[in-house]
Amino acid sequence: MSFVRAHYFYRNILPSRQISFLQPPKITLGKSNSHFLRLSQLKTFTKSVSTSSSLQEEINPIFTAHPFITFFSSLMLVDLIYTFCQNKCTKYHIIKTFENGNQPKVEISHSKYLSRSEMIDQLKNIFNPHEDQSFYHIIYGINGIGKSTLVKTASKEVGQGVIYVEIPASVYDLNEAFAKALNMSPNKFTFTNRIARSFLEGSKEPELKQYLEAIKYGAEVYKKKHGKPPVIIYDNVDHLVAKHSKILDLLQNDAKKSADDKKYITVFVSGKNSTFNKMHSNKHIWPHAKKLVMEIGELSKEESMNYLVNKRGIKTMKEGRIDTTEAEKLYELVGGNIMDLSNVADKFLNNASFEDIKQHKLNRVFRKFCNAKLNKNQVYHKAGKNVIEALLYNNKMLDYLTYRKFFNNPDEADEVLEANVFAHHPEKHTVTFESRVIERYVQENAQYI
Repeated sequence: MSFVRAHYFYRNILPSRQISFLQPPKITLGKSNSHFLRLSQLKTFTKSVSTSSSLQEEINPIFTAHPFITFFSSLMLVDLIYTFCQNKCTKYHIIKTFENGNQPKVEISHSKYLSRSEMIDQLKNIFNPHEDQSFYHIIYGINGIGKSTLVKTASKEVGQGVIYVEIPASVYDLNEAFAKALNMSPNKFTFTNRIARSFLEGSKEPELKQYLEAIKYGAEVYKKKHGKPPVIIYDNVDHLVAKHSKILDLLQNDAKKSADDKKYITVFVSGKNSTFNKMHSNKHIWPHAKKLVMEIGELSKEESMNYLVNKRGIKTMKEGRIDTTEAEKLYELVGGNIMDLSNVADKFLNNASFEDIKQHKLNRVFRKFCNAKLNKNQVYHKAGKNVIEALLYNNKMLDYLTYRKFFNNPDEADEVLEANVFAHHPEKHTVTFESRVIERYVQENAQYI
């Protein structure tokens, strides 16, 4: 990071004794000593000129004989000056970003956007922490539920002091993601940086600690001004679990420490059971998360019908009245998952019949059962069948520990959860069918299960 290099330059390249040497000595002399002072200054000056001339005579041949050294030294000096200026600019941008929030874009058209005011208000409350808050948050919701859209919307509405970081699918893009969130330059173009990277060629590991230091700096300035900690949101942390869990550990450790120190509050946004379990397994860190994890659930029937009828225009006029029969059939098929609703609405508006839409969705569920190894002659068929029967018998809801008992070990139970046939709800510690369309598949294909 540029301001780290500049700080190092001033502390190590220009030691304090050299800086003080450049400053005039504070000496007070009376008139009687003025003649002595002039003689002393003259001797010192003569000696320094002599020494400088001698030193120059020794140095000049080196630079004359080795022009590369002259070029390299000049380039380094220019680079250090550039780094210093870049440091000042970086600090300015960090402070400004914290002051205004980084205002993430909500990439959804107004015609398809459905406001969920109650959920937005809950998120805004999380994004406005009190002065002495000492825990971080986890926001959880199954795939396609609209977590990111809601989180971005709420963070934009709060604005000040909210920094949204979208974790990319590839860890090699993590540096750019943090730089973008903080309105910083990735600092790849200075000469010294290029030299340093040449020794690490092939290494693309994210330099997270540098960006975490930048966050701490911005948070410190922000809290000093506003009297409350800012909020850092890490969305899509599921991308880190499979192959880069150490990065998630680093972020979670930082979340704990920053909460302990009341510097800033971290919010993790996740949609996978494996991510939740990974974070929960850090026993010395987990107690610092708020006990009640906020879960973003499906749309209600009223919200779903509002989306299909008013936002997407799936309605007809019959005898002077609005007929919403087709919209109701689509809702009964897929339930309140906004991604599924959007998908079936697109197909319906492109003149697909309801039966074709239904068959397409059921075929996708069949593939989910295959991936989860729940079909006949597959390894988890018996356990899965027992779970399905228990869900149907217990009002489509099971305690999480009861669900796990149907499998030989917890790892098998969690492996099936990752296939998105069943859904874990950590806030209530329960398991349900992942979606309405899976319920429909189970009801219509009982003989194959």
